[in-house]
Formats: sequence, structure tokens, C-alpha cells
Amino acid sequence: MDELYAKFLPQFVQLARERMQRAYETAARPDNAGLVTAIRDLHGIAGEGGLLGLSHIVPLSRDAEEAAKAVRDAGGANADTSEFLGALDELRAAIDAIAATIKPKDPK
Repeated sequence: MDELYAKFLPQFVQLARERMQRAYETAARPDNAGLVTAIRDLHGIAGEGGLLGLSHIVPLSRDAEEAAKAVRDAGGANADTSEFLGALDELRAAIDAIAATIKPKDPK
């Protein structure tokens, strides 16, 4: 299992951070296309986190996904994004905590 984590956790963290960046950009300027992408990205983080056994990531990702849907349903650009941003901040903190556990590759 340690080999699995060593191989896939760095990839998970990198991809999750890229997805989170897009979600933050969307939260700053919500539009329908950006929200659809953010919802899809957050759903992907939940799924990949679940596959890797990162059970604490799944509900945080789903909360952020639901918050993005609420912004979309409220009209996007005119909606209050504070709940969405708060959910993103919680998810980012969890991803950062995972990143802190990753050991650097041994140079050979």
C-alpha cells in the first residue's frame, strides 16, 4: 500500500491543486461554464480521493461541489459565493495536509 501511495498521492495532489485553482477562479467570477467545470472538477477530486482511501477528502469535495451547484442555481454572477469559498478553503487545507505527508523522491 505504501508503494501505491508513493506513486499516486503526488499525482492526486498535483491534479487536485490544478482543479482547485480553477474552482477558486470561478468563485471569484462565477459564470455558468466555469461553474460546470468546477462542479465536475470537485466531483473528480471526491472520486479520486475515495479510490485512494482518503475518506476525509470525499465529504469535503462533495460539500464544495454542492456549494458550487448552489451558486449556479442562484444565478452565477449575482450569487453569494461565501459558502463556496469556505468549502474550497476547507478542501484546500485537507489537500495541503496530504501534500505535507509526501516524501520527496530519493535522487539516484
